[in-house]
Amino acid sequence: MPDDVGLGTRSPRRAPSSRKPLGRALGASLAELEGFHRDFFLPLVWRATYRHGLVKEDAKDVVQEAFVLAMTKLRGDGNPRAWLNQVVDHLCANHLRKASRRACLEARWTRSEPSSESDPEESSE
Repeated sequence: MPDDVGLGTRSPRRAPSSRKPLGRALGASLAELEGFHRDFFLPLVWRATYRHGLVKEDAKDVVQEAFVLAMTKLRGDGNPRAWLNQVVDHLCANHLRKASRRACLEARWTRSEPSSESDPEESSE
């Protein structure tokens, strides 16, 4: 049996992907991808901050997540600005929804905690 069996072959269970990642689809070099990131990153952070009301750190996290999605899902034949704007809008809505849900749960949990932790000696005085 040769030593290189299985190298370079696809797993029979996985279908080949019809979409190429952004870098391969555009035939982009590392410098071109860095330029793409530089051109789009700050406007998208501004969009997440002022349009959706996120703090800068959360906006940067959301935009970074959008870029990770872009590297795997964005096709080279589309409009990257429109696609990234839409993805950032959806990710901001998800982020705000999660934050609201966390705040409601935290309020519910902190409300019930003091009654269970009350000291019986303090109430008798």
